[in-house]
Amino acid sequence: MNRASLFDKIMLATDGSPNAETAVAYAAELVAQVGAKEALLIHVCPGCTADIDVKDTHREAAEQLVAEEATQFRAGGTPVRTLIEIDYPPESIGTAILDVAKREKPDLIILGSRGLSGFKGMLLGSVSNKVVQHATCPVLVIKSQA
Repeated sequence: MNRASLFDKIMLATDGSPNAETAVAYAAELVAQVGAKEALLIHVCPGCTADIDVKDTHREAAEQLVAEEATQFRAGGTPVRTLIEIDYPPESIGTAILDVAKREKPDLIILGSRGLSGFKGMLLGSVSNKVVQHATCPVLVIKSQA
């Protein structure tokens, strides 16, 4: 089996944080290196609901974020789709990522680590931990270099 066939579709979850920016850069490089056929860039917008105007500032910011980050994938020649998930409360971002993964069936999920560890990480919970524990495909968590 050739290496590229392992990761035809790579999904990246982003929130615009510095750790997510590191994950975007890493994912764009990885997608190009393995010859993935598609990158799916998702953002869970906790401030967005179906009841608000499409031009709401939260949604506009989310759309701008994924559009800017998608350029890194396109620069490497990889087709990229962007997706903004709405109607999830902030504490359910991990669930939203898993729901998208269930629908989209990526070969790999990439996301940034928030950097919480020890008691604080255990107390607050972790999006990346939830995704790692419950995803049905491999998950790559990128830690910031800072």
